[in-house]
Amino acid sequence: MSQSAVLDIIASGAWNGGTQVDNSIYENRGMVFKGDIPVTGRTIEERIGVRTRMVAPADERIGLIALQDLLDKTALDPRRIKLIIGATNVGDDKYERGPLVQHPFKLLSRLCPEALALDLYAGCPGFNVSVELAFMLSLNHQLQKGDLTVIIGAENIHRSKAFLATDTANIIFGDDALATALETRSCRDEKFAVPVSTSVSFPHTPEFIQTTAAQILALNDNRPPDGIIVDNQMGKVQYRVPASAARIQHHLAELAFPEASAAGVFNKFADALTFYERHVDSFGFDIMTLTREKAIVADIARAYAASGKYRTVAAVYLDPDRDIEVSLHRGEEITFSRPQSGIIDTITRTHGCFAEYIHAILTEDDVFGEMNGKGVFLYATRSAPRQLSRLLKANDLSLEDIELLIEHQANFAMIPMTLAQVWKDAETPVSITVEDFVADRMVTNIHTRGNCSVVCMQRLPYDLQRGALQPDEIQGFSVNRNTGALQKARLVLYDSVGAGMTRSSFLWRR
Repeated sequence: MSQSAVLDIIASGAWNGGTQVDNSIYENRGMVFKGDIPVTGRTIEERIGVRTRMVAPADERIGLIALQDLLDKTALDPRRIKLIIGATNVGDDKYERGPLVQHPFKLLSRLCPEALALDLYAGCPGFNVSVELAFMLSLNHQLQKGDLTVIIGAENIHRSKAFLATDTANIIFGDDALATALETRSCRDEKFAVPVSTSVSFPHTPEFIQTTAAQILALNDNRPPDGIIVDNQMGKVQYRVPASAARIQHHLAELAFPEASAAGVFNKFADALTFYERHVDSFGFDIMTLTREKAIVADIARAYAASGKYRTVAAVYLDPDRDIEVSLHRGEEITFSRPQSGIIDTITRTHGCFAEYIHAILTEDDVFGEMNGKGVFLYATRSAPRQLSRLLKANDLSLEDIELLIEHQANFAMIPMTLAQVWKDAETPVSITVEDFVADRMVTNIHTRGNCSVVCMQRLPYDLQRGALQPDEIQGFSVNRNTGALQKARLVLYDSVGAGMTRSSFLWRR
């Protein structure tokens, strides 16, 4: 039986500072795109769609500013905040052990000292995954009616110097931070079965990825689970980009399907994507809890299994100073009940076979991100049809029913190509063109703010509501042509893709 609402987005605050810089700052540095194409203002815009981006001051923690703006400009009672999530990849400081949520928690701790505080590392879909996590906890009564969740998305790429100075990945990104508040409206009314849980612990060794994968597989009858959530207390960025859960997921796939691994299936993009969708079909992401309590990640995984959305979910507590603990939670007899409004449905899928597309590398005295641009582009466009069609079909919808699509702003060329891929596999003819959908049912800011990583999903609706998005043209496509009507959109689809590689999407009905 469906309910009116379980979880709803209610308010946002933002960091709106920084310095706008155009593409000229990357000219005459000897940088080239693949194919020895010189980096110029024109080639940047032609290849990526970026004209300008915001750069934050080096001495600002922009996530804190966004949170303070949320508190100052809304009537939220901080005492109702029960969950605080820092949705980030690198955040303000790539050298900080983490969790980065410790800084905003200090701002709130006097008024809500019992709130659960954690970082969530899922690449650029981190906000979407955070919304899903709050949804699961609301369905499972761990968040009660009236409880608030605050998600702080913050990426200060320029301050953290995330990439080598000559890496063209620098060109793509802008700095940004937003804080979004969600309210648990109600919990599931009907009684539901309690997931069955089993666990095992073992010593932490340098081969922890392989050992953990083997233990999960043994607990789940030699089958990949529907999800893997890791409380990753390793503390260094090279252990969370990509998330350790994605690495565990792929090693588990290699163990479960040795014939496919030996045949090189995972080394070919199309074969690997198809195989994962048919045989692995799961998600994996990391959290880092502030209190380092081992039971928290198990409680979260249990909520996922109790939702009816995911049948078997593994929880891993990963700390170099303690034994590793793995628990498996089964909710195989539980049925998901879709709410009628608010967050109505979610889906997250990770393809750990592509984890190395975005990863951290160690140099002699530093650590930097490294990105396979072609691989990311392929994944972003080719993983969309199955994911979005599954989410929409489960809710008796098609993409044409969506009034507003919030799509990740990684590279403008990805956006129309993603739509074309989805419609190519559509079961019924599509009456609207890709060009009109981009112009009239989407909002775009990559040309002015660059790729803001996790924060894209929060910035776009925030700027839409305050009238900050202007009509324009990017790579021959009209954008932001219908913002007045989109401010009133009732059915919204959020879709984001990033490190892991992970894609996470959710539906919001206002």
